Amino acid sequence: MPEKGAKGRRFTGEEKLAIIDEARQPNTTVAEVLRRHQVDGAAFYQWEKRAKAAMREALDNPAGGNPKTDVRDRAMEREIERLKAELDRKSRIIAEVVEENLALKKGL
Repeated sequence: MPEKGAKGRRFTGEEKLAIIDEARQPNTTVAEVLRRHQVDGAAFYQWEKRAKAAMREALDNPAGGNPKTDVRDRAMEREIERLKAELDRKSRIIAEVVEENLALKKGL
């Protein structure tokens, strides 16, 4: 149950979601739902904004991850590591060739 406080009513997350759902039902106006629950319009729209942001985040980052995405991510990480190792090997070869080239130039 909402508790009365110095700054007005406090609603739980469940209550806020119920009010948002009720306000978005067909043949219902937001204003009548807000009056019935004694909720300020600004507070309601802030709740709705936060709820939508949380839903977007939950849909973008599902709990437990997506097995297909996880496999693809691991494969990409392995490929990145392989390419880094290849780049490092080629950089060492180039450094060695440049060093030999400088030594030959000095000998002339």
